[in-house]
Amino acid sequence: MSAQQPTLQQAGEWPVGLDSFFQPRRAAFWLLIFFLANGALYTFNLFATGYRVVPTTVLAGLLLWSLYTVPFLLLFRLLDLFEEHPPLAYLMAFAWGGLGAVWLAAPSNVAMLGLAAKLASPTFAAEWGAALAGPTSEEFLKLIGVVLIMQIARNQFQTPHSVLILGALSGLGFQVVENLGYTVNSAVHFATDSQLAPVALNFVMRGLFNGLWSHAAYTTVAAFGVVCFMFRRDLSLTRRCLLALMYFLLAWGLHFVWNSPLLNDAIPGNGIASMAALTFLKGLPALVAVWLIWRTASRVEGRHLRALAEHFVPERELIRDDERRRLGAPLRRLAKRRALGRAFGPRAGRLKARLQRVQLRLVMLAGQQGRGEHTRAHEAAIRLLRVELDWLCARPRNDKLDLAPEA
Repeated sequence: MSAQQPTLQQAGEWPVGLDSFFQPRRAAFWLLIFFLANGALYTFNLFATGYRVVPTTVLAGLLLWSLYTVPFLLLFRLLDLFEEHPPLAYLMAFAWGGLGAVWLAAPSNVAMLGLAAKLASPTFAAEWGAALAGPTSEEFLKLIGVVLIMQIARNQFQTPHSVLILGALSGLGFQVVENLGYTVNSAVHFATDSQLAPVALNFVMRGLFNGLWSHAAYTTVAAFGVVCFMFRRDLSLTRRCLLALMYFLLAWGLHFVWNSPLLNDAIPGNGIASMAALTFLKGLPALVAVWLIWRTASRVEGRHLRALAEHFVPERELIRDDERRRLGAPLRRLAKRRALGRAFGPRAGRLKARLQRVQLRLVMLAGQQGRGEHTRAHEAAIRLLRVELDWLCARPRNDKLDLAPEA
């Protein structure tokens, strides 16, 4: 069940006590490789065919939709979420959503649309088929990738955020590749000969208008059910399964409402303003659900990190009391270093960011392996950063902000 654990010297980035993501003895590892390989081949052939017809669209769309992912990754980096959790897992989740899930969803959606046309009518399939097929196949397949990755390195995912980010990036990968596919298909049948107009149109409509409440949001909601199943050990197995099912159905319902014509007549008019209002009306529930879920997960994660810090890193010169309170609050950590930057200059903000990240690494590493020789470098780095930051903040540059005592 568990592969031999590598030593710190052998593993490099993989510390003792954590599973690596190379697990040839586990079926989940080979399943993931199989689906990713087939998905990569399917996606390559799909866009190679499009390249022969609309090469400029494929190249421009690939560039633009790749750049579309950058702000999301920068946001995770800005909030230090990559410091708490394994970055390789997020790359795998993104690849799963964009390759494995897309490959599996394409024939599934076609089959369900055909079934709807046969069992009901072609009109019904045209109006409601996307609302039934999309959520049913896509939400299930995106979430399966999250579970597969967690089964490969089973003890890498020790906090709610780690599971939620897997879900978000699996959904984001699906969203980016799906949008690129729509961009290429629309260019093939576009009203004019322009190969760049479909790229701009799809980017605005599917990226800017729909991006905040699309697949990344739905899979985050569904992944919270996995969080409940994993971390709510105070509940019975039956109740944990019901919670997981409930959040999956919530994600399914949000996706269903988005794809369905239910609210299409709620906003009168056919202009851009009406379209934007309808988009907001349909998408707002998903955005609210994600916000509530992240808020709940942050509270749980904060308690977990504070407990680790109190047990393994009790020294206040390493992590002060106010810093302990912010361990599980990425937005509060961000606000603190920005306030320091405004009060004492950009260098103070950068030093605070480095200090916060090293503190997180120390807490996570100590929680996984305990304190010892492997944590000495982190402890020394914290002390050096503390001295430099305290010295810098002892020279007030803005009397309106009294932040030096909590630097």
